[in-house]
Formats: sequence, C-alpha cells, structure tokens
Amino acid sequence: MKKNKILITGGQGFIGSHLVDNLLAKGHKVTVFDRYYDEKKFNDYGWKNKVVFMLGDLKDRDSVLEAVGHHDITVNLGGLLGTAETVHNPLPPVEVNIMGAINVFHGLKEHKKRGFQIAVGNHWMNNPYSITKTTAERFALMYNKEHGTDIRVLRGMNVFGERQNHRPVRKIFPNVVIPALLGKDITVYGSGNQIMDLIYAKDFAEILARVILYDGIPNNIIYEGGVGGGMTINKLVDMVIKLTKSKSKVNRVAMRPGEEKDSVVEITKEGWDNLKKHLKFAPKNLMPVERAMAQSIAWYKKHLNEFPWN
Repeated sequence: MKKNKILITGGQGFIGSHLVDNLLAKGHKVTVFDRYYDEKKFNDYGWKNKVVFMLGDLKDRDSVLEAVGHHDITVNLGGLLGTAETVHNPLPPVEVNIMGAINVFHGLKEHKKRGFQIAVGNHWMNNPYSITKTTAERFALMYNKEHGTDIRVLRGMNVFGERQNHRPVRKIFPNVVIPALLGKDITVYGSGNQIMDLIYAKDFAEILARVILYDGIPNNIIYEGGVGGGMTINKLVDMVIKLTKSKSKVNRVAMRPGEEKDSVVEITKEGWDNLKKHLKFAPKNLMPVERAMAQSIAWYKKHLNEFPWN
C-alpha cells in the first residue's frame, strides 16, 4: 500500500490520537492540524519527532486550504463536541462543524485530494452537535456528486477506550469507570435502557484507517463503525461495576437536554454489510467487548489522578 502524507484535523483528540497511532504503525507520515500544541500528549503518546504539528483553525479558510494542499489525504476529525453542552448556544458548533468542514471540502476540491469526514451515530437527534455533524456529512456527499471529490464518510457509534476525557463534554464510558474506581455514585440519565453501541477506540481507528486508505471504494454511501448486540447503558454500568469490583451505587436522574429517552444508536445491517464488502472488516476483527473494557479500565486506573472528580 502506498505511504501517504496525511493531515488530521483534531488529531490530538480522543479518536484522532488513536488514528495517528494506527497510521504511524502503517508507515504513513502524519500531520496534526489543531488550534494549540499539547506537549504532554506528544510526549505521552511517543509522537515527538514522528508527528508534524501544524497550527491552524478550521474556521480560517486560508490556513485550511494551504494545509490540505500539502498532503495526500485530509481527515477531518476536528469539531466542537457536546449535546446538552451546546443546546443553549448552537452558533459555535455551526461555525466549526459546518463552516469548518466546508473549508476542508473546498480545499479538497481545489487541490483534487482525497478526504474524510467523521459523522455521528445519533444523526437523527435534534441537538446542535448531531445536527451540525449530519449537515457536514450531507455536504460531503454533495461535494462528491456535484464536484467530483473523493470524500469518504464514516459514522462512529459510541467510541470508548483509553484517553477519553470525562469533562467538559460528558462521555458515557469514563463517567461510569472513573466513579466506579473511586467508589462514587454513578449517574445514569433516564431509564438506562438506551442502546449505546460501544466500539473500542482501536477497532474504530482501524475501520477509519481502511475507509481513508482503501482505493476504489464507494464514496456515495455512509460507512458505519459499531459493534451491535444491543448494549444498554444499564448493561454497561453492570459490566464496569463487575470488572472494577466497585461498591458504587447508581443515581438515576432526568434526561439531559438534547438527548432522547430509550434511544437506539447502533450499527445497522447495511452498515455491517458495507464493512465486510468494501473494507474486509467483520465481527471477528473486533476485540471482545469485555476484554476491551478491561484494558481501558486498567488505563484509567493507572491515570486516575489525571481525571479530577467532583
């Protein structure tokens, strides 16, 4: 396989960091494009002298176009996260998640380069994060149809694993694991019957790498990265309590704004069919969920002092 120069916006983020590791292991040259340089991450992840850092902002079209032009592939993982966190002020995610993505797409069109756009599993939810990421997803498909670009789109279900922050944007896995390790109450919003398709970060990074690297795959479909199996929040909590041998109690509260009770966010049959057909990725390639959880929990236990809890 050809070795590429790959630009990753948001490469210092949770999913981005695992993708950087995956691509480096495959021998590609990686540049991280971000608004700030996180020296601690570069040291902790072993990226010094391996990963190029480029200072830039998705909202700055000129810097985006220049960066895209210097690379073979651009992976747009940059974005403003948050469901309940963005409900009362949707303008920032509109500026970053939509306008920033369009800047990337424009650069890909102008420079005739391959690209990628990350999308969300809860694409049907009416909160600023889901709305803006789904809008960007649709723009990517429009660019492919109208401008002949090659922008691939992958919807991530609920990605979990090492390095995922618990604050300021609340993610389910660390907000169960960290209090479980500390013996604190675990907060569950709603009934806990919501289905949250949990896929291990390293598995998702491999699917993502195949989406961006494989030649000749369709770019007029939405790929999906998930596991399936009907994992509920209640089951997740039970598994974490068992794996951590925690005495934590479950504190049930009302649903947060921007989220829906008894929602189902899970890979579809069509999603699995596309992974098998176009990416040669099948369920056997996934790490078993209990093993993935155990590895992730061990990492959080080792780094617990980095995640203050109150």
